[in-house]
This record gives sequence, structure tokens and C-alpha cells, in this order.
Amino acid sequence: MTFLAGLLARLGRRASRPEVHPVLAAHQAVQAGRDPRALLHELEFVAVDTELTGFDPRRDAVVSVAAVRLRGLSIMAGETYATLVRPDRDVPRNSSLIHRLTAAELDAAPTMAEALAGLLDFIGGAVIVGHHVDLDMAFLNAAAVKAYGGELAAPCIDTLRLAMAYENKRLTLEGGGSPEQAGYTLTALCRRLGLPAFAAHDARHDALAAAYLFVYLARKLGRGRPLTLAGLWRAGRLWWM
Repeated sequence: MTFLAGLLARLGRRASRPEVHPVLAAHQAVQAGRDPRALLHELEFVAVDTELTGFDPRRDAVVSVAAVRLRGLSIMAGETYATLVRPDRDVPRNSSLIHRLTAAELDAAPTMAEALAGLLDFIGGAVIVGHHVDLDMAFLNAAAVKAYGGELAAPCIDTLRLAMAYENKRLTLEGGGSPEQAGYTLTALCRRLGLPAFAAHDARHDALAAAYLFVYLARKLGRGRPLTLAGLWRAGRLWWM
């Protein structure tokens, strides 16, 4: 390939590449350059929770999202983000019975794109924490792709995985089981570990409960020694199947 042909090919690829939405670009910029060897007390975390109409990001929707900030391993209870979300589809009655949000409340709420923009601004350069966070992130990433053309850049720590590591158990769910059936719901873990109790199926309360659980588990897994982000990540991955 000649120099001119190569240059034209690169320019063509660049022209066909969609521009990154400003909201996503700002999120990616503040998330860049994190050192995985950083100690936990040097980092900021944001515990995130969503309330959903179901468990399939292709068919279901977010109806509420909340987050609470942690600096190091201290919960900043006064620094929170919470909003209802107006879904782009009907809310099944059985899901309304769980999260207790009415159609009238949701009709007056911000759109998912608006709620996500506020959440990304709140997250800033923090690491995301959540309980069974893969589910929350599946919905948030689907919304980010739809609204902004790409997924979130923030790394995620799952308190469910950390709890399995702390209790030295593998999650081997045969016969269609789930973490909930295995006694690893957020409510069950907080009760078992003597942590503050909050109302379940409320995004703000669940985010706060996940924050308390994260602090407890991070300190226990460190066993009195400073723990790095990479070390915490390895601890959570080690006990997940």
C-alpha cells in the first residue's frame, strides 16, 4: 500500500467513526489514568443501585437510580444522587408492587438519558460499587449506548462477589438457583453481618446499604493491611464461578 493510499484509508476510517457524545466523553476523561495499585483509602467510590421493571435490559426499564459517595472507606451520607426515571414502556403491575412506584410518579420523572447524565456527573472519577452490580450495569450501559453511543468507563466492584470471598464460599448454583436463594441478598447479608438495616427495593436505601456492606467487606478482606484496588478486584473474582 502506498503512503497516499494508507493516508486515505486512515482518513476514511476516522470519518466513519461516530463522534463521542460530550456527556460520555467527559465521563471517559475523568475516568482515565487510574492506577490499579492505588490504596483504597486514596480512592473515591460511588455505591449505585437501580430499581427495574424486570431483569432483561432489552425488554425492561429502569424506574429509579440512586448513588452515594465514599471517600476512601468512609461513607459521605450527605453526598447522594437519586432520581425517579420515566420508562419508555408500560410498567408491569407485579414490578410496581415491588418498588412501590406509581405510573403518575414515573410520568413526571426525567428520561433515562437525563437521569444517566446526572448520574455520570455525580460519579465523576469514582469507582462504581454495587450489589449484584452486573445487573445494574447491564441496564446503565444499554441506556448509555442508546443515548450516548458507548458504555460507561468506570470500573465496578461487586459486593456480592466480595461477600462470597469473605465467607470463603463459591457460588455454585445448580438447578437454576440464584444468589438470592443462596442467602446473599443485600438485606440478608446486612442482617447476617450486623450492618444497618434499610428498606429493601428502594434505590436510595439499597445504595446506602451497599456502601455499608462494601466498607465492611473491604476492611475485613484487607485483614488489617492496606488493600489496593487490584487486590480487592482479585478477591472478588477469585470466588465467582
